[in-house]
Amino acid sequence: MPVITVDWWRGNDRAARAELVAELTESASRIAGCPKEAVTVLVRDVAHDHWGMGGTLADELVAPPPARPRPSGT
Repeated sequence: MPVITVDWWRGNDRAARAELVAELTESASRIAGCPKEAVTVLVRDVAHDHWGMGGTLADELVAPPPARPRPSGT
């Protein structure tokens, strides 16, 4: 009974999570020789400011998303 845990940055949508779970389940099932129903995949969204790389928090390494233009008249 494989259990796969994936930690990735918060912000991926449901479709991306579903694709990841399906692909990992397929691969683990094939490689382990077990039914897909025996594979568990846990996906944990981690905020950039809770993820460190090279001694620096990831929110300092990742460019912020571009500002959205404000509607005229506000």
